[in-house]
Amino acid sequence: MRDKSQEPCCLPLKEEFQRSKFSLHYDDPAAFCRSQWQKGDRSIIWLLYRWFLAAFFAGGVISSLVDTFNDGRWFIYLTDWGFSLCFYSCTYGAIIATIYFIKPKYFAPGSWALKIYWISHFTTVVLGLMITLVFWAALFPTMPEMGDDLYNIWAHAFNSICMVFDVFMVAFPTRIMHFVYPYTVGLTYGLFSLIYFWAGGADPMGNRFIYYILDWERPGLAIGTVCGCIVLVSCFCVLVFGLYRLRISIYESCSKKPEEIPATAIPPKEPAQVV
Repeated sequence: MRDKSQEPCCLPLKEEFQRSKFSLHYDDPAAFCRSQWQKGDRSIIWLLYRWFLAAFFAGGVISSLVDTFNDGRWFIYLTDWGFSLCFYSCTYGAIIATIYFIKPKYFAPGSWALKIYWISHFTTVVLGLMITLVFWAALFPTMPEMGDDLYNIWAHAFNSICMVFDVFMVAFPTRIMHFVYPYTVGLTYGLFSLIYFWAGGADPMGNRFIYYILDWERPGLAIGTVCGCIVLVSCFCVLVFGLYRLRISIYESCSKKPEEIPATAIPPKEPAQVV
């Protein structure tokens, strides 16, 4: 039997780049409904955590819609797309966890409900990290007053913090080859921003762009931004996979039972010499 401790650490990464890893089939449906750390089939703590996370993002999305709807312009921002994905993914996960808590055998291997959750969770984490980095690195320096706004901190910092924490809590695996899903959302948004520009759309201040780095009157800058975001998505797909492997490593270390110490025979005592 092969000793896994002697395998190179990069082997799991090499094994990810296979055509079969595009698949959304997973033999253990319970992995999508449970925590990596829970004991037993049901956990009320896990269920409460899932609904707390869903309520956290629901509060952010609803309050932001009420405050800054701006005749529907709320929906033009990638930040709000990403924050809505956090709300959707966490609520979906809470519903799945609830169904599993009530009826553990409800989901079958290969269920489309679980496949959709797998896609949405991975996409949400990767896009959340990209949105956070781009906002604080490229957008925030030009409008530092936004740093004091609660929603901006909520949508550009807590989104990534909460979703990365969730990566360490869930029990299902991460597949690098699922990069196609965050790619699809990102490219869809880039195409949307171009169509919005062609249609004469403007932001709430009247600018002919949604973000100045996506100003299609300067196509070189806009195309460069899209290409840069594709690179970032690629990097974050690998990063999220690394976080998953770290979770598994920590779990295996915590679950490892101490090796049994072989009993050693106690040598018989020599008879006392009689003088």
